Amino acid sequence: LQGVDPFDPNLTFEQILRIQVEVQNNFFYFIRECVRAPGGTDDDPIQFRANRGNISLFWLFFNHIMTILIQIRQTGKSYSTDVLMGYLLNTCFDLKINLLTKDDTLRAANLERLKEIEKLIPYYLRKRKPNDVGNTEVLKVSVLNNKYEGHLPANSPKDPNNVGRGLTSPIFQIDNAAFFKHISISLPAALAAGTAARDIARRNGTPYGTILTTTAGKKD
Repeated sequence: LQGVDPFDPNLTFEQILRIQVEVQNNFFYFIRECVRAPGGTDDDPIQFRANRGNISLFWLFFNHIMTILIQIRQTGKSYSTDVLMGYLLNTCFDLKINLLTKDDTLRAANLERLKEIEKLIPYYLRKRKPNDVGNTEVLKVSVLNNKYEGHLPANSPKDPNNVGRGLTSPIFQIDNAAFFKHISISLPAALAAGTAARDIARRNGTPYGTILTTTAGKKD
């Protein structure tokens, strides 16, 4: 595939097949060659930009090491995680991904970024169909039986444990956890609830892991 542009409109069937196989087996090919980020208002989409934060995030995830990524605003921590989730949704089977984020606005923004990433990859890599659910809370890829679901933290100290226990899945993403109320209750419950799902994924050789991304909770 050296010298082959995955976005070339004149790709042969064999080239498309080779790209699909490479993407399935090589995440780093996917981010290097197939992912694009929205440019400015009138700019063309731009290539994914690697840095110490996102490359370490990816390496740790694929080695099943829980990751806490703290970056300042507008440096791509959420986008990098969304790229990873978009890849998993379009390449894995029977996968459930849970997101726990600070509020309704951030949840809607997360799912919107996932849809934007999907729109900017080559058409033959997109597995979600027009009739699949894709709103501000849930994304489904029916042909692969994959689901990404966004959740919100509880505001009452009586509820976080129930919220956490409802987040059973092998892949768990928490965004802006430093700003959650009662995070000390909901996070341990969520991690415990996912233990069985992660054990099954480990036995089956399928992806699993936990990622916490946030800006610093306090300036100091």
